[in-house]
Amino acid sequence: MTKPLFLVQVSSVKVIHDMPGSWQDTDYRRLLGQLEVDGVEDVSGNDLLDITLMALQDMEPDDAADAVLACKLQGDISSGARRNVVDDLLEEQRPWEDAADIRLHSRIFAAAVLLQKAFPKSFARPDMMQLVLKVQASTPEAGKILARPPQAAFVTRMLADAMDAHSILERLYDEQLAAHHFAEAEGIIWLAEFSNHSAADNTARLTVYSSEHWLDAMQSISEFDSSAYNDRLRKEIDDD
Repeated sequence: MTKPLFLVQVSSVKVIHDMPGSWQDTDYRRLLGQLEVDGVEDVSGNDLLDITLMALQDMEPDDAADAVLACKLQGDISSGARRNVVDDLLEEQRPWEDAADIRLHSRIFAAAVLLQKAFPKSFARPDMMQLVLKVQASTPEAGKILARPPQAAFVTRMLADAMDAHSILERLYDEQLAAHHFAEAEGIIWLAEFSNHSAADNTARLTVYSSEHWLDAMQSISEFDSSAYNDRLRKEIDDD
């Protein structure tokens, strides 16, 4: 039997209500520009957030939600589909897990976070999950993956290795998990970061952010083996 490339320990799995970096000052300025609020070029940080919240509160909640989603989703969704997401948010549904296009999920979640801050009585507080793993590579070659920013495809394959064949990941994406290219992984893994890398020990901490839809199954898992791999470049595949 082939030795697995990684030994993975689950350090923590918890519910959180925001994701690092989902709103930057440039995002707030773009939204305020869309709302025709001027004079914010030199404003930053919490002051810029406060101005954004006040601008949204001058609107009806549904119109504010449509504006925030238009800012976050840009041209990746039609105006009609966007209004359906607004209705879902107002009805306390979870469109950041249920929207048909999973590439939009993390941005819908970010929009929901801002809207709940602006209208806490109109929008339920959204939640997602943070997973922290300790990853040890079994070979120096595998350890090189831990020294670079993690690919979404690599992380998704690692999570799938922890789950059984009946998991959502395996049932929906079994072919992509075993392929050389897994584009949909970008919609599954909202954010992933390596830290505490040790070249001497071939270890790193991997922190993963995504929806409960994908990460809830990890709550019952403490340790697992994985042979996850990065997507291969298109040229490498064509040369085979």
